[in-house]
Amino acid sequence: MKTKSKTEAKKLAKAYSHNKEYADVPIYIIYCNRSEKYYIDTNSLIRLWERLIGYYINGVFISEKNNS
Repeated sequence: MKTKSKTEAKKLAKAYSHNKEYADVPIYIIYCNRSEKYYIDTNSLIRLWERLIGYYINGVFISEKNNS
């Protein structure tokens, strides 16, 4: 799923992380420099022109900055 704003991406990722189908599965928020959009995915594989913002797991946001 893709969105134009970081706020909307975080809302969607949080909603997905509360879904029983995605229990204990990280929902990643990825920013694409080429399309200037945010992507929500369960796959953390990113390309050179993308940046991992953070992820939600069971409704809790973990920022990529905290993991550095």
